[in-house]
Formats: sequence, structure tokens, C-alpha cells
Amino acid sequence: MTEDVDNWEEDLEEDAVISLVIKNLNIQKQHFSELHPLAKRVDSDKLSTSAFRQKVALPCGHQMPADYVVAWFKYYLKQKNTDFFCPGFNDVKRKTCGAKLSYQEICQRIPLTDKQREFLEENLAALVARRLFDFKTCPGCRSYVERRDRSNLCVNCTICTANMKRTYYFCWNCRREWKGPANNAVRCDNNGCGQRARTSDPLKPCKPEMKKELLRKEGEDIYPMKDKSPDRKRLALLINNVEFEHINDRIGADKDERRMERLLEGLGYTVVTLRDLSALGMLAAMRDFAQREEHVQSDSCFVVLMSHGDASGICGVFDSLSSDDEEDIFQIDDVFNSLNTPNCAGLRDKPKIILIQACRGDREGSVDVTDGGPRDRRGKEHREKDFCCLRSCTPDTVSYRNEETGSHFFKDIVEIFNEHACQDHIEELFRKVIKKFKEKHPHQMPCKERTTLSKKIYLFPGL
Repeated sequence: MTEDVDNWEEDLEEDAVISLVIKNLNIQKQHFSELHPLAKRVDSDKLSTSAFRQKVALPCGHQMPADYVVAWFKYYLKQKNTDFFCPGFNDVKRKTCGAKLSYQEICQRIPLTDKQREFLEENLAALVARRLFDFKTCPGCRSYVERRDRSNLCVNCTICTANMKRTYYFCWNCRREWKGPANNAVRCDNNGCGQRARTSDPLKPCKPEMKKELLRKEGEDIYPMKDKSPDRKRLALLINNVEFEHINDRIGADKDERRMERLLEGLGYTVVTLRDLSALGMLAAMRDFAQREEHVQSDSCFVVLMSHGDASGICGVFDSLSSDDEEDIFQIDDVFNSLNTPNCAGLRDKPKIILIQACRGDREGSVDVTDGGPRDRRGKEHREKDFCCLRSCTPDTVSYRNEETGSHFFKDIVEIFNEHACQDHIEELFRKVIKKFKEKHPHQMPCKERTTLSKKIYLFPGL
């Protein structure tokens, strides 16, 4: 699997229909008048903050921003799941709601245009069809072919047969023209059939003896990290704002998303990726993430935020450059407030790593120089502790992103973690990222902020 191909897209040829759902599902970018039956029809450039701050009432009783509901629907589609489960926190049961909702129920609360409804229903039908029928794309003509005999990997394509004027068979396993006996449930005679070719994982694993020696020497100064097991439930939240209503889209941000998903999954985290949220949607995402019951069985968490930004905070997808419009700005404080001691009991005394890629102003990051908590049974707790935040640039400066390759910030983080996380703790890894920027990227400098770690964090990849 290459750097730019994630787990979901590695079967892209047979899942082309499904991939289009994520690419084209832009419900949150439609005019609010199309999303709310009581709203007046107005031009999108005249929408105010009050329009997109309306909340959707779900059948379970939870109310949440429409863009947040859509982002979760997209997330479930990305997981090839046609069911939607409410991500809100149930105060009575003290756990994530998880109430099941259908596409039809979502449509009743977020009215769609005829075009959107047609598109979504076609693609949701494709997902259902994959469960009911066995079909893939033919390697010859790229049309979809159903395998009627599931005990045989040799499949006939009638279109290629007609085009080539000879009987054409291909292998259901390796998707190459068939070789060998025409009845086989195991493999064809093509080299490598039945063996999925994958490149090696770039994340270097930690050696057990190294971990044992580190814990022997510095055990009291290292945060406890659970060994890999089914009982360990690590979570990471990744919010990536790519498409905006009024300002330029963040082209290339999908590269950063894929890199970080692969890195975090390699480190043992289940990554919840939410695309294109307003400030209110990001706040809802943070608050629900903080209440996830998996944190009790976790030892740490990651929160990754990618968006436009300025000195006041991180831009939601409805932010505007016009001073006449209300701002759609998410405050960084809300990340820390959501995960702090009183608001996130599941992560108390556990490290919380925050990574933020966003501008903080419009100034260049380089200059010309001359040579010359509340009370509980344990007593008092610090309200904010065990955080480590790395931001992509210093205050008031620009954070750069390449439309073809993504940002240096996440590219360098991934490269350094892949190479050194097997032996270095988090703050040393961040130091190496900062050092690389000092040597290679003179126009931008990442910085650590609000770091309140009392111990070292070793991620011990592979263990």
C-alpha cells in the first residue's frame, strides 16, 4: 500500500461507485434554504452565521449541527456502512448514544435537493448491491461483472468476449486474464494469484527489549502505555476541513489526511475522520469525542485538526473573508476544555496529543537578518494537564500546504514518527520535526504550545 492509498481506497477498482460517494457528498455546502424548509431562499454569499448554526433534532432526542450529522454519515459511508448511529453522548446511560438511524430518517431532517437525493440513493443502492451480489470490475473493459458461481474464480465477461471475438475469462482473485483450468475455487495460474501484494509498513516497530530497558531505567517518568490487546481501545479524532463555502478550498489536504490516518492506525488508534465542519460542528465533535467510553480502556489519544485559520482560531467551512459576515471560527481553547480533567474523565492522567495544521495570521514566518479540576476522592486535580500540542506555525504566521503533496508539517511528522517513534518519546519527536523545519523549510516554524506533560510518552509501535 503506497503512502497515498488508504485502507478504504486500496480496493478502488471494485469500489469505484462507493468512492464517488465520499468525493461528491457535499450536502453541507448546499444553500441553507435547501437544508431547512423554513429558511428563505437567499444567495449563499449572503448567508449569516445564524443560518448554519441551526441544529437538527434526531429521533433519539439529540440535537446537533446539520453539517456534523452529514460528516458522520460520510464517515460511515467511508467505512462501507449504510447505517448511521448517533454520535451524541447519552447523559442517562453515560455512554455514546449509538441510536441507529436510516438514510430516510436523515433526509427527513436535512431536506435534500432532487439531484442530491438521486445521487445518494444510487450510491447507497450500490453499497447494498455489494452485499447482496458478488460483482467486480472486469480488468479488460472495466464494466461491472457479477460472479454467479461463488465456488469458481474463473469468470466470463460477455462484453470482452464480444469485443475480442473469443471467450474471455478473468480471475476473481487477482483480476487478470485467466490462466489454467477453468474451474478453480483457490487460484488461477497467474504468478502471485491469491497473495495480496503490499509494501512494507514504514513505521518501524519498537523492539521488546528496548521497551523493557526503557521502563527499567525511567519507568517512573514514563506514562503507562497498554500492551497491544483486544482490550486496548485507543481513539484518534481527525477533523479535516477541505471544501469551504466562501473561501478557497484546501486542495491537497486529502494527502495529509491519508498520511495521518495510516500513521495513527499503525500506532494502534482507531481513527474517526470527519470532513468539512463548521465551528459549531467542530465543537460538537470535540465534546462527543471527549465522552467516548473507549477512553476508559485507552492510554492516550490524538486529536488532529486541519483547516484554514487566523490569529483568532480555526476556520469552519462557512467562514468568510468579508467583515460584514459573522465569523465561523473554532476556538483552540475548546479542544483543551473538552479534554481537560473535569470534562473528560476517561482520559484523566493520560496523555492527549494535539496536532493543528492551520494558519495563525498572514505574516511570513521568516525575516531578513544581518550576519551580526474539581475536588474528588483523590483531592485536588490540575484542571489542564497531560497535554502536548504541536502547531504547524508560530503565532501570526502562515502555514503552507502544497496542492500536489500536502503540507510539510504532516509529511515531516509522519516521516519522523515512522523512523524514530520506535525509540524516542513524543517531545523528542516534535523536537526533530522543529529541527527539520529549521534546516529545510525557512518560511515556516512549528511550535509546541500548552504542553503540560509530567512524564515522557513513548508510543512503542508494534507492542
